[in-house]
Amino acid sequence: MLLPLLALALGAFGLGTTETIVMGLLPELSGSLGVSIAQTGLLVSGYAIGVTVASPVIAILTRNYTRRATLLLMMGLFVIGNTFSGIAPNYWLLMAARIITSLSHGTFYGAASVMASQLVPPDKRANALSLVYIGLTLSMILGVPLGTLIAQYSSWRLAFGMITMIGLISWGAIYFLIPQDKMSGPTVKLYAQLEAIKQPLVLTVMLVSMFTSASMFALFTYITPFLQNRIGLSPHGVALVLLLIGIGLCLGNLLGGRLADWKMLPSCAGMMLAVAIVELALVPGSRQMWPCIILLFLWGMFIYAPMAPLQSYVVTASGASPNIASAVNQSSFNFGNAVGAWAGSLIISAGASYAEIPVVAAAFAIGGCLLVCLAMRPEKIKTPL
Repeated sequence: MLLPLLALALGAFGLGTTETIVMGLLPELSGSLGVSIAQTGLLVSGYAIGVTVASPVIAILTRNYTRRATLLLMMGLFVIGNTFSGIAPNYWLLMAARIITSLSHGTFYGAASVMASQLVPPDKRANALSLVYIGLTLSMILGVPLGTLIAQYSSWRLAFGMITMIGLISWGAIYFLIPQDKMSGPTVKLYAQLEAIKQPLVLTVMLVSMFTSASMFALFTYITPFLQNRIGLSPHGVALVLLLIGIGLCLGNLLGGRLADWKMLPSCAGMMLAVAIVELALVPGSRQMWPCIILLFLWGMFIYAPMAPLQSYVVTASGASPNIASAVNQSSFNFGNAVGAWAGSLIISAGASYAEIPVVAAAFAIGGCLLVCLAMRPEKIKTPL
C-alpha cells in the first residue's frame, strides 16, 4: 500500500508548505503589504484559527462521504485558497484567502489519518501515519526553503503559485492512487460520536497536541527575524537553516513513528522534555552561529517526533468516531499554532528581545510534558477535565 500512502503524503506536503510558508516570507510580505513583522506573523494565527474552528464542522458535514471523496474535495478547496492567496492585493484579503485555504486542512489530515490507519495492520499504524506526515516534514525541507528563495529572487506571489501547482498534482495523485472506500462516517449517531471524543484520556492527549504545536510555532513563526537578529544571518543563510531544520523535522517524524509503535506515551514525554531543554539552551546558544544552528537542528528533530504518535493515539482511543476525533485533534494542533504565533507576536510587539521567544516556547513544551505524564496515569483523569 505504499503508493496510496505516498499520495496522502503529497497532499500533506502541500498543506504543510502553505501552512508554514509565511515564516520564510515575513520580510517580503511585510514590505509588500505595508504592515509590521508582528502583524504579518498573525497570518499564521489566522490560518490556524481557521483550521481550529472549521475542522470539526467540516468533518461533521462530510461524515457521510467516502474518505476518498473527502480528500478530493479538501484538496480542491486547497487549490482555490492558494490561488486567491497568490493574487490577494492587500493584507486583509490575503488573510481571508489564508482562512479559505485553512478550511481544507484539518478534514484532509483527519481523513488521511484514518485512511492510512486502515491500509496497514494495527501494529503498523503509527509508522503509516509517520509516512503520511513525512510529507509535512518534507514541506519544511523542500517547500518552505524553495518558496523562500522564490520570494527572495522574484515575488512571494510566485511562491503561492508554486503551492497551487503542488495542490493540483496532489489532487491527481489522490484521484488515481487512493482506492475507493466505504462511507467514511460510522453507523453510530452523531451524538454518540461526539461522546466518544469527550473521554478524559482523549481530551488530555488533545491538550498535549495543543501544547506541542504552541511550543513549535512560538519559535518557528519568527524563525527568520530570530536568526537575522541573533546571529546576523543573511536571507539566503536563513533559507539554508530552514532546510537544516526541515531535515531535523523529517528525522524526528521517523523517530516518533518508531518510538510510538514501541511505547507511545513515554516516548512523547521524553521528546517534550528534550524540546524544553533545547529551547532553553537556545537562549545563550543563539549568540553564536554554529551552536545556534546545531541546537535548531536538534529542536526540529525533537519537536516533531510526538506529532504522528499523538494523532495515532487519538484515532485509536476515540473508538467509534475516528474521523471526527482525528479532525478535532487537528484543531488542537492548529489552536496551538495560533496560540504560539500569538504569544511570539506579543513578545515582539512589547519590544522584548528575540532571545525571550525560546523561553515562551519552552514553557509550552513543559506544559505538554506534564500532561503526557498525567495521561500515563489514567486513574488520575477518570473525571472529565
